[in-house]
Amino acid sequence: MMFRLCVSFAVFCVLCCKISVLSYPQGAPVRTESCINLQPIHMDPLTNQQVPNQQGTTRPYRILVSQQQYQTCTSNQQCGLQPLQVSIQGQGGLFRGFIVQARTPNGGSRSWGQFIPLQTGDSKVIQCQNGLTLTHTANNDKNIVRFAWIPEPGMREQVQFVATVVQNLRTIYPGVYSAQLRPVGVSAIRVPVMPTTKLAPPTTMSSATREPPTTTVFNNAPFKTAGIISFVTSVIAILL
Repeated sequence: MMFRLCVSFAVFCVLCCKISVLSYPQGAPVRTESCINLQPIHMDPLTNQQVPNQQGTTRPYRILVSQQQYQTCTSNQQCGLQPLQVSIQGQGGLFRGFIVQARTPNGGSRSWGQFIPLQTGDSKVIQCQNGLTLTHTANNDKNIVRFAWIPEPGMREQVQFVATVVQNLRTIYPGVYSAQLRPVGVSAIRVPVMPTTKLAPPTTMSSATREPPTTTVFNNAPFKTAGIISFVTSVIAILL
């Protein structure tokens, strides 16, 4: 009886350790997979192998911003005067973890601006190689996370927030985007589109209906010459 209790307790401890390691309760680690690819890394302590992520097929989460423009600034003090309010929300579903950055819409990997957690104990800022990043601090179920964002001094880029939301230990939702933000007084960046001319599709004609080549217009030259000679001859005959 005592032996069974000891074995059960040992299995329980192993499972607790496994869950703790897999869920990264203190947020995403500062690694290339997390910082650049925004992918969580879950390792199985029993096999020391990475647990593959399974991507959800729906988008039960969204990122909301208080406004779609930000004020440009020249110093950290000036930049902090008008922070934007941002939130990651579940649309009928809870989540346990997340990682979010502010990137340019053209696909750049740099994270712009600074993040300020607004809820104590829910999120923290980490320094990634591509810029400041916000991630969770606890793997408890949550429906919303609020934070503030301010631009960098001299920043005039158009950006949007992009996040990966972790629903549970094995299901993630990458590519959760916010609306695009642009600096006040700067037009939205648009890729110029060159005008195109629609060409009629080529047609193929049979040999019976094919028009003669344009060079055949020169075949009328002998007829024109004969007409001129006849006219000159008639004039001479009248004069004589």
